[in-house]
Parts: sequence; structure tokens; C-alpha cells
Amino acid sequence: MMNPSQSAFTLIEIMVALAIIALTMGAIIENTTSSTRNALYLKEKTVASWVALNQITLIRAKRQWTSNSNKHGVVEMANREWSWKLTIQKTDDANMRRLTVDVFAADDDQVLASMTGFMGKL
Repeated sequence: MMNPSQSAFTLIEIMVALAIIALTMGAIIENTTSSTRNALYLKEKTVASWVALNQITLIRAKRQWTSNSNKHGVVEMANREWSWKLTIQKTDDANMRRLTVDVFAADDDQVLASMTGFMGKL
């Protein structure tokens, strides 16, 4: 038996405290998971934009003057394969071409990065 001067938590108080802790931990885990998912998505978008920029730079460096055409390929960057699709289009200026590159993860059809550049006839 307990003395009247001694006090202890009741079972209901302990259950309420555990429920509060469980809800708090659930929110913390969900927040951490969401932050990790966002960081991975941003990393993919960044690398995909680098792939797009590299393709535009390669076309400019080759200095091959073409009219409307489509090209595609696969490249490895950051230990992953990326698919890209390049579209070359005429512009209003006969000495300029629009270069549009769309980049996908090799195992996905969703565009992760799209970049447009221009190339002048030299």
C-alpha cells in the first residue's frame, strides 16, 4: 500500500504520455523522410541540368551547322545513366539555331531537366 504522501503516475497518465510521444516521433520521422526525398530530387534535377548543358556545349563546340533535326543518346554522369533528346530548330534569323535538350533518367520517361540554347553560324 502507498502512503498518502507518496504519489505515482496512473496507468492512464502513462498511456497519454506514450501517445503524445508516439505522435511526435511520427511527425519527426515524416519530416525527415520528406526532407531526404526532396534532397534526392534536387540532386537528380541538378545533375540532369548539367547533362543538358553538356549536350548544348558539345553541339556548339562541334560547329556543325544543320537545319531542323532531332538527336538522342545516353550518357553517364554521377554514376547513373541519363537519356537526352536534342531538338535543333530554325529561328527567324537564318544565322541562328535553337537547341532544346530534354533529359530523363535512363529508367524513367519524366523530363527532369529541359534547357534551351542558341547557336550562331560562324
